[in-house]
Amino acid sequence: MKILTQAFRFIVFSNIYISLCAATFAAKTFLLLYGNNGDIKVLALIFFATMFLYCFHRIYHRNNMLPEERKEERHKWIDEYKVLYYIFTGISLGISSIMMFYMPLRVWGLLIPVAVIGFGYSFPFIKTKTGFKRLRDLWWLKVFWIALAYAWLTTIIPVAYYSPVSKLFDPDVLLVFARSFLFVFALAIPFDIRDLPYDLRNGMKTLPIVLGIERTIRITMWALIAFVLLVMLQWQYYHLNAHIATALCISAFEAAIVIPLSKPGRPNLFYPLVIETSMILHWVLIYISVILPVSLS
Repeated sequence: MKILTQAFRFIVFSNIYISLCAATFAAKTFLLLYGNNGDIKVLALIFFATMFLYCFHRIYHRNNMLPEERKEERHKWIDEYKVLYYIFTGISLGISSIMMFYMPLRVWGLLIPVAVIGFGYSFPFIKTKTGFKRLRDLWWLKVFWIALAYAWLTTIIPVAYYSPVSKLFDPDVLLVFARSFLFVFALAIPFDIRDLPYDLRNGMKTLPIVLGIERTIRITMWALIAFVLLVMLQWQYYHLNAHIATALCISAFEAAIVIPLSKPGRPNLFYPLVIETSMILHWVLIYISVILPVSLS
């Protein structure tokens, strides 16, 4: 049991787990729009690009952390396995670069917004009266940038790989993008709740700091309600069958159950195990709703 726990901690703190979540979230786009899990090269690109951005952010941000925050297991892991962490960062960058050569040129162009958000999230490049700011320093927009980056990477890139850019304006694609944004927006807020004590001392203004935890959780519920309303809209007027609509609603219901469990001081493994896993479950439910009816017919 101890070995399994250590293995899971390794998978989580090396950023493998969140990268897997991103890849499955992209696979759900392929399932919804094309009826399959997509091309392995696209999923590999999304997996390793996500790993690189998370590794890079943690390395760059580490020197600016409060002493108490540096002692958190998710950050202390970098010091304990520093060489391995840097190797992971280099490997993820290398494989991401290799995968890019398999992508059509339109994908290269459409990856620019994700790159800007990814690096702008760590680098202070926005000039203000009080100095240069990062994207994550702009009030509650921290979760907005995360949701936008995930929705773009896991919706726009898969569609652009298979289809011309004009396909991106298709109502089905826009609805998948909007739902992805709302779902990740709801899942990102618990991490602001987790970081509330540190963000407060660093002078950041996140939603939990400005509105309080209870009101912030209500916002996640409204985001999930909007998610369900978009499901109902697409089921009623566009190409979404009842099996998939049911799976999507169950996924939103599951997220609505686990998100309110978020509190500062929860164990480090709580958030990846309980919150991030919702992205994998999201894909599993859609996969069952798409594949199972076909296999039974």
